[in-house]
Amino acid sequence: MKRLDKWKYILLIGAIVGQLVGVAFLFINMKAAIVFYIVYVLTLIGLACLFIWERRKEKEEEDNRDYRDY
Repeated sequence: MKRLDKWKYILLIGAIVGQLVGVAFLFINMKAAIVFYIVYVLTLIGLACLFIWERRKEKEEEDNRDYRDY
């Protein structure tokens, strides 16, 4: 498994847990719910950045293997 794949799974699990725990804490403790929602948003931003970075890397590899103009 690639290192980036591990980070994708960690961030995805963090986003899911952050959202679920945030909803549960809305009824228990509002400050804790806000903290979990901040963690949720940060993990989503990190996940989006990771996907964009990975796609850019794939695009560069595709451009390097482009043999249409030989």
